[in-house]
Order: sequence, then C-alpha cells, then structure tokens
Amino acid sequence: MTDPGWLVHGDPELVLAGLDGAAGQEEILAAAVYRTSGHVHRDASAGVRRQVLALDAARYGNRELARNIAQVAVRQEMDDPWVVQWATGSDLDSRLRYALPVPAKVGVLATVVVEGRGIAVAGCEDGTLHAWDLATGSRYGKAVSAHTGDVRALATAVLDGRPVAVTGGFDRTMRVWDLARGELVGTCSADDDSWVKLLAAGLVEGRPVVVGACIDDVVRVWDLATLSQHSEPLTIHTGFVSALATAVLDGRPVAVTSHSTELGATDLITGEENVRVWDLITGREFGALGDRHDEPPVFADQAYNRTAEGGSDGDGETGHCASLDLNARAHFLVTDPASECPMAVSANAYEVHVWNLATREQVGEPVAAFVETAAVRVLHDRPAALVGYAHGPVEVWDLSTLRQLRPSLTGHEAAVRGTATAVVNRRHLAVTGGDDRSVRIWDLDGEKETGSWLTGHAGSVTGVTTAVVDGSCVIVTGGSDAGVRIWDLGGKGQLGEPLTGHTIAVDLLTAGTVDGRPTLLTRGDGYKTVRIWDLTTREELHGRSTSEYTSSFIEFFGVVDGRFVAVTGEGRVWDLTASQWIGVQPRQRGALALETLEGRSVILTSLRAEGVHLWDLATGELLAPPLTGHTSEVRAGATGTLDGRPVVVAGGDRTVWMWDASTGQQIGTYAFPSRIRGLTVAPDGRLVVGFGADIAVLTHRR
Repeated sequence: MTDPGWLVHGDPELVLAGLDGAAGQEEILAAAVYRTSGHVHRDASAGVRRQVLALDAARYGNRELARNIAQVAVRQEMDDPWVVQWATGSDLDSRLRYALPVPAKVGVLATVVVEGRGIAVAGCEDGTLHAWDLATGSRYGKAVSAHTGDVRALATAVLDGRPVAVTGGFDRTMRVWDLARGELVGTCSADDDSWVKLLAAGLVEGRPVVVGACIDDVVRVWDLATLSQHSEPLTIHTGFVSALATAVLDGRPVAVTSHSTELGATDLITGEENVRVWDLITGREFGALGDRHDEPPVFADQAYNRTAEGGSDGDGETGHCASLDLNARAHFLVTDPASECPMAVSANAYEVHVWNLATREQVGEPVAAFVETAAVRVLHDRPAALVGYAHGPVEVWDLSTLRQLRPSLTGHEAAVRGTATAVVNRRHLAVTGGDDRSVRIWDLDGEKETGSWLTGHAGSVTGVTTAVVDGSCVIVTGGSDAGVRIWDLGGKGQLGEPLTGHTIAVDLLTAGTVDGRPTLLTRGDGYKTVRIWDLTTREELHGRSTSEYTSSFIEFFGVVDGRFVAVTGEGRVWDLTASQWIGVQPRQRGALALETLEGRSVILTSLRAEGVHLWDLATGELLAPPLTGHTSEVRAGATGTLDGRPVVVAGGDRTVWMWDASTGQQIGTYAFPSRIRGLTVAPDGRLVVGFGADIAVLTHRR
C-alpha cells in the first residue's frame, strides 16, 4: 500500500477494495490519499492518476509521498510539465471513503440494505436516479431517468428480495424502480389534482409500504406489492404536511408528520407546528408531540373507525431512518426503530429540538442552529443525529446528551443539502450530498488525520491572486468568510492576520504595482464595496464605493501602466482613474484575464469551443494562433514565462492546459479532482491554481 507504483498503476477497484486493510501510519495515510479522489481514479489513465495522487498527497501535507508518486514512470505522449510543490487541504477529511459524482445537483438521498449489502441512492434535479454500493463505492445497477423534472421525493425499500426506490416529481407521478436492473416496477398518482411531495417507507404486517405526503393535505399509504395494480391506498387527512418519516412505536408501525391544521396558520419564521404520530394500520392518530401524557399513548382522533387486522410487525424489524430537508418550517427526522427510546429531531429557522417519541416530551433545551438537513441513527448503541448546516460542516450529535460524538465532517465544496446513514460491515457510514454536485460517503468510526496543511478561511476560497512583497512571492486569497489572507508561496503558512473590512464574501482580487508599491484591489459585499490595500504596510488606501467599481458588467480588475482598470465580459477595458474606455476591444467575447506579457498588456479570451485567444490591448492584434486542445469550457486563464518563453495557461472543469504563446502548441496538461476556480503564473514560472476550496502550487518539472 505504500508502493507509489501500485497506487498509480493498480486496478482502481482492487486498490479501493484493499484500502480497508491499511495498518500503520504510512499505509493509513496512503489509503486516505487514494480515497480522496477515488471517483477520479476509477476511470482515469495512469498519467492522470499520478497527477491527482501526487496532488492529494501534498494536500495531506506529505511532500515526500507526493514526490515519490510524481516520479512513477507512465506511458503517455508527453511528460507532465509540472510537479506539485504544495497544496492546501481545507477540503480533506480522513473519514471520507468515496466521492461519487453525479450529473446535477443532488436533491434527495436515501439508503437501503438488502442481503447485508448497503446501497446509497440519490435523486437529482435533472430527473435522474443513481445508486452505489456503500461497501465498494462502485455504481449499483443503472442510472435511470426517473422524471422529466426534479426528483422531489425519494424513499427506498426491499420488495421480493430486491432493493427498490420510490420517487415523486412535479410530473404528478409516483414511480417504483428496480435499482439492480434500472427498470420501472410500477407507477401510480395520488389524485387528479394532487402529487406526492414527501415519501417514506416502512413495514405494515410484514409487507413493505410507502407513505406519501401529498399537496392536497392527505397522507396516503400504498402497499408496494400491489401498487402496480393501482390498489386503493389508506388515506389519512392530516392538514398541510411539511415533513414525513416512519418508525415503530409501542410495537406498531407509525408515520410521523410535521404540519399545521390549516395552511398558512404556521409562523414561517419560528416554524411552530404540531409534530403528530399516526398508526399505519388503522390510520388513526396518537397524541401530538409536546402534549404531556402520564399514560401510554392512546388514539387521539376518534373519527376513524378502522380496526387492526392481525398483529404488529414491529418485532425484529430492520433499522430504518429517513432524511428530509429542513427549512423555515419545523421539519424532522425519526431514529432507527430498533432504538429502545425512539427519538425525533425538529428544527425551525433559529433552533433545533429533540423529542422522545414514547413520552412525546422534549429532551433538553433547544439548540440554537441554522440547520439545512439532518438524519438520525443508532451509533455505538446511542441515539445520534447527523446534522448538516447551510454553510458549514456536518456534525454528529449524541441525542441523549446533546453533545457531539465526533469531530465535524468537512469536505463539501458547497452547502450540504441532504443526508442519510447506514451500517455496512459493522462500520457506521454517513452519506451527504451538496451543491458541489457530488455525493460523499463518510466513515463515522474513523479518526481525523492530523496534518500540516494550510487552513484559515472559515468558508470557500472565492478569489486567488499572487504578488511580490518585500522580495517574496505570496498568495492572496479572499473567502466567503469576508477575510483576505496572505500566504507565503514557499509553504511557510499564513503571513500575519487577515485583512478585514468587507462584511461578506470577497469575490474579486487583483494585485499590481502602483507608484512603485505592491497594491491589492478587492471587491466584495455583493458588488457594493471595492477596497485598495498597500500590501507592504497592510494599510487600506482610499477605499470607496462607486458606480464605476460596482457595475454588474465588470468581470474582473487589472492593472495597465500602473493604473487599476475594470474589464467587461466582452473584453472592453475601463480606466477607473480617468473614467474612460482604453485600448481596442478584442474580436472574441469571454474575457478571462488581463495580463502583461513581454512588456505588452494582453487580454485572454475564450468562448465555448472556439479556442483560447491572446489579444494585444493597444492594437487589437491577435498575438498567437488559436490555442486548442481543451475538451471543456475554459473558465480561468493567465499568461507567464516558462524557461524564457511566453506561455498561456487556462483551466476548465477539472483540467489545466498550457500552450506556447509564440507557436500555439500545447505543451502539457494537469488534472485536478474538482472544478478549477482560478489560476495565475507566478513571476518565477510556478503555477498557482485555485480548485474547489483549495490552492495548489505547481513547479516546472526539471
């Protein structure tokens, strides 16, 4: 496992399968490095694996392993032009087992266990449904086009020994899918004027059922085995339902709903709703949560005349948990029915509440938090909640003590939007999905790896640039935490305290020389504020907010002849001091960068598949043949000098390309595990790349 050649050339399926056998510090580190981008390694060539593995080793702070991996020989058309020197690791967590890319934003998640095999299922906003084996991280079955629009609701179950997914969408249909075959098993609709917005699965008298909360304020319960025959569902009139889950209470299968008796009666901010429990056999209601009872639960709704047929199916039921989005209304999740004390979690816009389902009383005091999603599970024999925040980590809480069980899970490039849990091979796993278009599987039993990477930003890195200060190359970063930080390019860490002044995310950064002094221009606060800084003294210079600075058509800032300028998406350049247009507009849209190359101010542009172009700002002349070879849209660009020759560097989805600016010949590529956010060429030829929420420094291979 510590052999770099095996990591680079080994069959990814065999390597991933062998990582659980890691023993000793070196092997555990190698396993964590491989898993970090395991989704990339599965389909990559050995050359791409070498690049990404070396980068991830550097992100973990192990430069020796990074160098050893970079030296592994591979067969490819050209040698890598760069090797990684160092990289930050704010996106890392050693508990990450797999990152599973999907084609669109993940809206809903669920897990199911069949014959001891754990399966994760994700529904996406493009209507597709995807499944993976939790033990191996490999795809399970076929991806299917479940709906014409967003997959809005999702539940999983086992039908005739096969794992199935039940989905709902805006097309007013509810569909059951065989996950192994990728085939449609059955379909139905709630009513002519209704559709299912929330789903949960359970067992009633030994038969799998699916429970759906519909927009007509009715909860319907379908028998999965007879759903394709359009059997009449059990209907429960509940009022407006904002969340739904299933559990077993006093040996009886129940549905738990969060709702108000009348639509619009709920305070949309505090989310003061009733959390109610319904018997899935009779359709009758137990008392609402929050009502104090000294006696065991009794039916509160006497309007229903249904009687139970047969006994309870609660004994020996397999564990089940539900995962639902939480927003301003009081949504909730219910724990594994195997728990001796079933628990529920509810949340409003300001705080989280924990409930005991048996006594229907609140446990402890409310916890102040802005929760985006949550799931619950029994973890190490204790009721636990997996909680994801709108802009932050995923935390694991002991529901009996309201204390964290594990360090926060970090790693998503954007907000965490969905969660689910499962136990596979006696290991507790969590599945999370977020706006970064990935599904990630976490090992809750793992220990956090300690390393020497750079940290500092409390949120995503939203802007990156380089400068020379007192003879040293530095990186300047802006983040969603409103801080501007300066880092030593040689890897010595952060230099001094952050520059403060912005109140929200800093989205544009430009460094240059004004009156002989290194100067920084920052834009933040939602296009409202631009600040100018002296990088040597760290003092702010004539910071102001003007219409010239805040025009929405400005794509980025630059420096021309010692003066700061703004550049539009069409490549027009506006002198901020003289308040006038300068130079010649290029003949291609899609401005990427304004740079100085061999003494001339040049504009770099790229538009879809038309190639990357290099223009002289003063004359509008095309300075090089179209630069081609990239296979995806270019989003960032820069120019520089490498071994005495001018070069152009551009970044697309997950790849950086380099061309000789004189000949237009491509001279190398480098693969990254996540989207390229920005890049630049340092004065000494090193390449600085912002990718995901991290930064990497690549040096030229000698």
